[in-house]
Amino acid sequence: MAIIELNNVCFKYGKKTPYEINALDNVSLTIEENVITGLIGHTGSGKSTLVQMLNGLLKPDSGSVIVDGQRLWEKPKKIGNIRFKVGMVMQYPEYQLFAETVREDIAYGPKNMGLSPEEIEKRVARSVEFCGLDQSILDKSPFDLSGGQKRRVALAGVMAMEPKILILDEPAAGLDPKGRREILGGIKKFKEESGTSVIVVSHSMEDMAMYCDRVIVMSHSHVIANGSCEEIFSNRELLNNAGLDVPEITNIVNSLKNIGTQLPDNIYTVDGAFNFLLQLYKQGKGGTQ
Repeated sequence: MAIIELNNVCFKYGKKTPYEINALDNVSLTIEENVITGLIGHTGSGKSTLVQMLNGLLKPDSGSVIVDGQRLWEKPKKIGNIRFKVGMVMQYPEYQLFAETVREDIAYGPKNMGLSPEEIEKRVARSVEFCGLDQSILDKSPFDLSGGQKRRVALAGVMAMEPKILILDEPAAGLDPKGRREILGGIKKFKEESGTSVIVVSHSMEDMAMYCDRVIVMSHSHVIANGSCEEIFSNRELLNNAGLDVPEITNIVNSLKNIGTQLPDNIYTVDGAFNFLLQLYKQGKGGTQ
């Protein structure tokens, strides 16, 4: 079932000026409920503009945006209500921290929702756990934390609102591999336990293949593909035409195949390659551990 639907959406920056840019050109798509959807495309393809349409930060010049059955701009005075339903974490959200303590920062959104102190405290504790943070940091200043911890606190603040839809723009940008796994793994766990529909914008094909159920490809203000990870990453020509590439591990597997190694075509993650090669190794050893 679709949680989001865009119909013939168009949007331009700098309208009627010499700097006019066509950011979205007649975009129509559906995003399924209770899945993690990746949104990929080269810089300037329209990704960030599209996600800002989904919680009313931008209004289409034409076309319609429907979120959870609600046409966003049908009642403009109530557009603010959609932001409790659609939580958005922009790129480098750690720069948006402001409260004296981590606890206060995470609790800010739930307080604005009018929740009871008991419910707020429960949500703060749950979101901290999902983000891989220790409860001991709650009374610290967010500005005393490391960069990775700040990123998690900012993410926890949106998770604590328990939105029906969670949008993340490059949530793991600038983090080391361990930090990327922890943040993206926590997001996947949050989705599985809460039923939240998640949209992740990223330039990392590896992250998309590892954590997403479906992938949308954008190029030059258009959506050019919307399908499963296997459908998208098996189509190298489509990705190349969009200025993208398959995950690096897929390139490695293809190189091994070119020298005669018997490997399948549908390997898009390091874990997938490891498991298949381990299976081959065990077979060669007669099934021993």
